[in-house]
Amino acid sequence: MTKNCCVVIYPDSHAVEQALGELQSVGCDLRQVSVIGSGCHGEAYPVGIYCTDERMRFLGHQDIFWNTIWGQLAGAAFFWEPDFGPLAVAGRVIDLMVNGLEGAEFSDGFSFPGTALFVTGVPRGSINEYEQAIKAEKFLLLVDGERRDVERACGALHGETQQVTVHHA
Repeated sequence: MTKNCCVVIYPDSHAVEQALGELQSVGCDLRQVSVIGSGCHGEAYPVGIYCTDERMRFLGHQDIFWNTIWGQLAGAAFFWEPDFGPLAVAGRVIDLMVNGLEGAEFSDGFSFPGTALFVTGVPRGSINEYEQAIKAEKFLLLVDGERRDVERACGALHGETQQVTVHHA
């Protein structure tokens, strides 16, 4: 696995959807994109996952968003992490989260999403910032892969109002 990634913090699901459109418009491979969010809290809404037609579905306040994202990206998951509560995840970062549970990184004090971030090349010092964003019910969008692919994604996502951080191992 290459250790190049860009990470963007988005305030809401609408901004994530716009970012995915921007990535598609510049020819980015969505198989390199992942989204992590914990914005499925809410006392007024039931939250659940279920499978129909061999596809995982989300039930809850953000069902349209997660069901769309899970259809676009490579993988769908819903986890409960003690420090975060419910985590909805899309993309290949899911494998890194699950495999990290079995590896040394998790035992080094990383959270569930922190393990995946570390494996994609995010330095220890930046992981706390991203974990705090998830806890604040924001969304992380990650693009990992070859350096040129990550830099192209960064260029597409970076703007006057949006900061994109690129991490190279």
